[in-house]
Amino acid sequence: MSPDTPARAADFWSDLRRLPNLLSLTRVAGIVMAAGLYLAGEIVWAFAIAVPAALTDYVDGWLARRRGEVTPLGSVLDLMADMLYTLFCLGVGVHSGLWPLYLLFAWGLRDLTVVGLRLNAAQQAFTIPSSLLGKVAGNVNYYAMLVLGLDLIRPFASADLTAGVHVLGLAGIHVGIGLQWVAGWRYLREYAVRYRSPLAPSSREPHEEA
Repeated sequence: MSPDTPARAADFWSDLRRLPNLLSLTRVAGIVMAAGLYLAGEIVWAFAIAVPAALTDYVDGWLARRRGEVTPLGSVLDLMADMLYTLFCLGVGVHSGLWPLYLLFAWGLRDLTVVGLRLNAAQQAFTIPSSLLGKVAGNVNYYAMLVLGLDLIRPFASADLTAGVHVLGLAGIHVGIGLQWVAGWRYLREYAVRYRSPLAPSSREPHEEA
């Protein structure tokens, strides 16, 4: 064990207890609880918990910046919570028959690819920051998922209004995932420009050129 291991562990637990990170953990717990309620047939309660939990996504990042508590752990928790919420909503949409299965695959393929690119970029000592387009896409998806809740609960007496809600949610999630793919393509281009192969001549050590 490295001599600085206890200190690093203390850093982890200290960051975990920071308010922005606790909010992210609350979001994760809320989404897991909502998934359990949905599987138990409690659709209204599931979305009554999932929606407020998802709203904390707007708060934790702001709090972290405001309090000067931006941490690597916070980034991981935020990403995990966002992916869990999207997985939950897409899973519900597909399971209920309101949304097609290919949306789940399209989102999963794109997000896993971007996560992989960012992990490898970090290994090469550079980052691929989120773009404005990526953030817009995430917000479009979020509001489409709110509409999904109304589509499931169907609180409206008007058949035309209910049909309109369904079309709005379905169109919104298609637009959101489409924008995510465009943003993902831009991330890939940035990764390709900054990528450096250890096998390339420019990456070799001077003694290898001799």
